[in-house]
Amino acid sequence: MAPTWWDSDLNPLIGMNPVRVSFIVDALTSHRKQTEQHAEHAAEGYFPLKGMKALDVGCGGGLLSESLARLGADVTAIDPSDEVVTNAANEHSSYDRKTSTINYCAGMSVEALASEHGVRNERIYDIVCMLEVLEHATDQHGILQAAAGLLKKPTPGGQPGGTLFVSTINRTAKSYAFAIVGGEHITRMLPVGTHKWENFRSPKEVEQMVGNYGLSGVGVSGMVIKPPYYDMRWKLDPNDTDINWIGAYMRKEK
Repeated sequence: MAPTWWDSDLNPLIGMNPVRVSFIVDALTSHRKQTEQHAEHAAEGYFPLKGMKALDVGCGGGLLSESLARLGADVTAIDPSDEVVTNAANEHSSYDRKTSTINYCAGMSVEALASEHGVRNERIYDIVCMLEVLEHATDQHGILQAAAGLLKKPTPGGQPGGTLFVSTINRTAKSYAFAIVGGEHITRMLPVGTHKWENFRSPKEVEQMVGNYGLSGVGVSGMVIKPPYYDMRWKLDPNDTDINWIGAYMRKEK
């Protein structure tokens, strides 16, 4: 998929990405002091993630990674695929000074990264994003545990713990009809076999899973396509999580 990653006609994630980023920024800035936000905006423009270390798990061609970097985050991006990272992510990010600093790690899994940091007892990330990854994982508990283990803990001085963002597909009849029958068999926007309905997870299921690793839910929203649908414009809708949804989960334990 590397040659077509940044082609908006062939990659549906390009249309979805702005609403994912909007949810992430809103969730993070709601836990920061308003005075700090206003000072940043006045002095430097809009860099709401400045000073935050972010990890993009399953980064692919760098779509989310670049957005986080442009908003000020210090981004590390990992993906098991050498080809996509080398041929799409690294090349595309080099075109912009703000994104050229992204630390791409090709052939790296979140489990391997967590193991490396675990040896040194490091929890270093303010943000860990696992977007459109969970439904493809063979060990969903394993990748969520690894991601949670990389988040910063809250500090005695009142700094919040790190936040895990997960977006995936709910396991409903509606999601089967739209994501699998519609997306793979009718429109052919995705290769047949991309998704397995039994791997889809509801917001409640994910919250229960990450709760085992010291995280608590702080917000969930559906992501839905706006009419007339064919142009793939998305919006957030907290009342409709039947198909695509995104959630935020904060580390609470000290």
